[in-house]
Amino acid sequence: MKTPLKSLLGTCLALATGSLIHAQPLSTPTDEQQAIDLVRGVIQVDRAAAVAEELQLTEAEAEKFWPLYDQYRAEMDKVGDGLVKLVQTYAFYHPIVPEDKAANLLKELVKLEQKQVATRNTWLKKMGKVVPASKTLRFAQVESRLDLALRLELAAAIPLMPVEGRLPRERSAGVAVAAGQPGGAMVETTEITATVIRIDKSSRKFTLLSPEGFKTTVKAGPDVANFNQIRVGDRIKVTATQELVVWLSAPGEAVREGAATAVLLAPIGAKPGGIAAETVQVIGTVTALDAGNRTATLKFEDGTTETFPVRADVDLAKRKVGDKVVFQLTESVAIRVTQP
Repeated sequence: MKTPLKSLLGTCLALATGSLIHAQPLSTPTDEQQAIDLVRGVIQVDRAAAVAEELQLTEAEAEKFWPLYDQYRAEMDKVGDGLVKLVQTYAFYHPIVPEDKAANLLKELVKLEQKQVATRNTWLKKMGKVVPASKTLRFAQVESRLDLALRLELAAAIPLMPVEGRLPRERSAGVAVAAGQPGGAMVETTEITATVIRIDKSSRKFTLLSPEGFKTTVKAGPDVANFNQIRVGDRIKVTATQELVVWLSAPGEAVREGAATAVLLAPIGAKPGGIAAETVQVIGTVTALDAGNRTATLKFEDGTTETFPVRADVDLAKRKVGDKVVFQLTESVAIRVTQP
């Protein structure tokens, strides 16, 4: 459909929703509301132009149709006023929208959508009396397309209602081995990025919101020395890395089980952050080798046993019962807090 409306959608929505988070209720006139009114006027002109181009009304049909169209759009604008107010109310509370406010907003949205459908049906019946049914149907289709285009643009500009949930994670993994050598290394990294939307200093809790609209509340432990430096709007990036290295110890090599912990915190006065790492080392002794099934059975110091597959490139003939296999697992968590 060729219409100037489509080319103006980006500008219109930028004016109407560009400062969504800072929108004020409609009870107080603002520059933003004046911008919305201006945009609506532009859209109305182009909307009428699109309808005229698509319907190709005769002179007689146009004489009866356009007065009805003007009245129809006036009533639809009342519904539009309600939607604008609804969006601005939502924006006023977002991202902390209380449940009772969410319930009221949902109720009002359903009422407005029902009113929009009822209003359109009423006026389509009236228009069907002054223009052919085919043109009335085409008008309904054009209206639906224009509304859908606007709603899609508006929906993309308005963030979803935040809900409690697990923050989305980005995972990546890699494996490295040496040909012919048993064991290898596997590294898995998980990243979480979120924005601080609420802070409770008395309980040392803060609420994080992901870009996808999921939120969760976490508590800062006593080791977070700079908790008071966290501000609403700060972006927090948590990177968790797990590295498992497995190797066959050399004859006579001294190896032992154990764990070690290291913590590096941000300096006092700086943004909260730091790195915490823990390394655990476990040793297994080869108790059985199965060349046919290419497996090795290991016994650990706690008395448990487990059977592992052996890669095809490892020569089992060179291995023997009593060999020591070392498992070293290092887990680290890095936290970085930045300004928005």
